Order: sequence, then structure tokens, then C-alpha cells
Amino acid sequence: MALGATAVARATEVTYPSYVWQDPEDSPFYRAFKKGFEEVNPDITIRDIPVPFGAFWDKQFLDLSSGNSADTVTMFDTEVKSYIDNDFLEPLNPYLEKAGISLDDFYPGARAAVKDGKIYGLNLIINPRAMFYNGGVLDKEGLKPPTNLAEFSAAIEKLRHSDKQEFGFATYAKPGAANSLYLEISPIVFGFGGSFFEKGQPTATKPETIEALRFYKKIYDESLIPKGMDIQGYRQLFVQGKVAMYAGGPYMGKLVANASAERGRELGAMPLPFPGKRTFALSVFMGIGKSAKNKDAAAKVLVSMLSRDWQNKLLEIAGQPPGRRDVDFTNYLAANPWFQAFIDAAKDPSTVSFAPDGAEAFAPEVIKIIGNNVESMLFNNVKPEDCCRSNAERTDGCLSQEVAVHTKTASRSATSRRAPLRPATRQIPLRVQVGLAGVRVSSL
Repeated sequence: MALGATAVARATEVTYPSYVWQDPEDSPFYRAFKKGFEEVNPDITIRDIPVPFGAFWDKQFLDLSSGNSADTVTMFDTEVKSYIDNDFLEPLNPYLEKAGISLDDFYPGARAAVKDGKIYGLNLIINPRAMFYNGGVLDKEGLKPPTNLAEFSAAIEKLRHSDKQEFGFATYAKPGAANSLYLEISPIVFGFGGSFFEKGQPTATKPETIEALRFYKKIYDESLIPKGMDIQGYRQLFVQGKVAMYAGGPYMGKLVANASAERGRELGAMPLPFPGKRTFALSVFMGIGKSAKNKDAAAKVLVSMLSRDWQNKLLEIAGQPPGRRDVDFTNYLAANPWFQAFIDAAKDPSTVSFAPDGAEAFAPEVIKIIGNNVESMLFNNVKPEDCCRSNAERTDGCLSQEVAVHTKTASRSATSRRAPLRPATRQIPLRVQVGLAGVRVSSL
């Protein structure tokens, strides 16, 4: 080294692939976090890698299962147990103990990421669903927020103006993205009192589930919802006042207020007006990949993101309920009265998890099967009853097949690890493999 030269240490790069970097609801918080974190930790750089939501989950799974994990791992309720069982995640206990972070700092749902005393992820966000409504749009038509299915059905028919491309309600109605479809129709299914799994058993044929899908198909067939649009497309229609009602998470409040102060003031939220009188919550967990290259640096990122300071900023910037118990909602609620519907939903004991009950470890496979079957109902004129029957049969077969494979493998070696179910071609029905490849499934 030449005399007087100074060695400059290269910052450790933490890879963080996610849909949040290009998502209008999420990116403001994550951009602010990245900037703030790097200012305090100049020896670490967060490498933000944008991945579209529809492609993110399969890409992350493939990276994890091939031993090529990014440093950070993003999970919903539907991924946590599957990732833990497949040994994709690094235990966080040493990092959390060093930072003085306890599970008791978080709501009970955080325990979904615990197995045998090891913590594999922490709950960043709790995201219950409620029905947003544009108050000004309803007032213009002389309507009050609907409180039951009859009122809701009448309202969305009255609010449909095809000449102006205006809708009373919006949800997913586009082929090719089973994850997105499953997520967006869940308020209807759970709201009707339906489900696809309960206590580890397929329940797609229960009357409430069939009625929910009948209603969904009806509003699709009658063009009462936008067709062929991705999630961001029809969410923007809601933001613009072209859609009167949307069943979403609290993040929508910020989008509306940022787009129009007037519509922000008119924004309201209420419990889902469906007959089951319940909703669901989708929680976001953060973890570290087992094969991550920079685990210590990634742990610093997670610990900072889950600190009380940044959890408060998550609420302020993104309008999303943080996973920590000690965040104060008082000021935010005073400025955003609609937020009360989400606080109530988060505390309601009838609120269920987004993940299939008792089959959480198989959630990615279950979602693919259900999403593809529901696509067939919408786009290939399959009857809702047949769709539900196929959902029950195929999800039951999926689980039975996995149990058989696991039992056979375990009998060969007591130390063998369960092989990942997705996307191993020998363990997934052919039609689902085609769906994973991005080709619309024509029949199921």
C-alpha cells in the first residue's frame, strides 16, 4: 500500500428481494427504512431487488430450496410453517437475545414462526381485512354503507355505470396468478363463513364456501367487478373514486389520502358485510435464509426494522398495524377514524388466519390448487359446486401424497429431511405444474 493511502472497508451487502420495493402501498416505508438504516449503519448496504408480487413467491421458494437464499426472507402466514419444516430458515434466537427482543413484545400470532423453542421469523405487520368505501361516491347515489349481503348486492348493482367504467366493488378477476386470486377472494370466502381448511381437513365443500364462490362467480358473470386487471390496476380505480368499495388492508388508507385529500376525508371502513360476520388477517413475517451469505448483517436489518421506533414509523408512513404490542395507535386513529375497523378486526376472536387451518405447512401447494380451480370456474364455466369438490379432492390428495412421501423417506433414514413439496415435479399434479410455469390452466 502506498504511503498515506487509506484502506476503505467495503460495506457488507444484505440482499433483500421483495415486491415491496415497487409497490405503491409499501415502498414509501421500506425506502425510508433503507435510507435511515444505512445512515446509522454505514458498514451495511441493503440491496433492494424489486420482484413483482405475482412472481415473488415462486422465485423465493426456488432460491431457498436450491440453497441459494437471499439474506432476508419475507413470509406470510401461508409460508412460515412450510419454510420451517423444509429447514429454509436460520433460527433468530441468538440475535434477538442480544438485541433484547422477546416474543412477548409481539402479538400472539408471532408464535406461528416458533418450533421447538426456536424462533425462525418475527411478525412485522398484522394485516386484517375490512371493507373500505368511498363515502362521497355512496352519498352521490343516496346510499349508506351496506351492513349485509342484500344491501351490498343492491349497492354494487346501482353503482355499476358501464359507460363511465365505474364499479360498486372490485376484486381479482384475471387468469395466471393463483396467489393473487386466493388473496383477493379470501374476504368473500371467509366473510361468508367459508374456508378451504379447518383443523387440517379440506372444507371446500362446506355450504358457506360454495355460497361464497357462487356469489363471486355471479358478480363476475354480471360484470359487476373489473375484469382482466391486476391488483394495482383496480386498487388505483378505488383510489380515483371509480370503485366505491374494496375489501383490503389498512394500507389503502394512505394511498387514498395521498391521491386526494377530499377522498381521504370521505374514506370509511366497516366490517365485511357478508353473512359469516368474520374476516381474516394476513401477517407478514421476516426471517433469514438458512443459506444466506450475510446472516449477521441481515440480523441487524431485521432487529432494526422490528424496533419500536421503526414499528411506529411503519404505522405513520404506511398506515399498517405493526406486529409489536407497544405501538400507540391514538394519534393515528384520531387523524384516520376509518382505522378503528381494523383495530376491531385485529382484536376480534373470530378473525382467522389467512393460512389454511391445520395445513399451514402445505399452504403454498394448497393456494396453487385452489387458485387454479377457481380460475377454471371463472374462465372455463365450471360450476362453483364442481370447483369446490375439485378443491377438496385435490388438496386432500396433495396432503395424502406428501404424507406418503415423507413416511417412505423417513423409513429409509431416520435423519432424512422432508423434501420440499413445491415445486418438485414428482409431488405436484401435472396441471398444477403447468400453472407454476405461468401458463393458464385450461381444465382441472
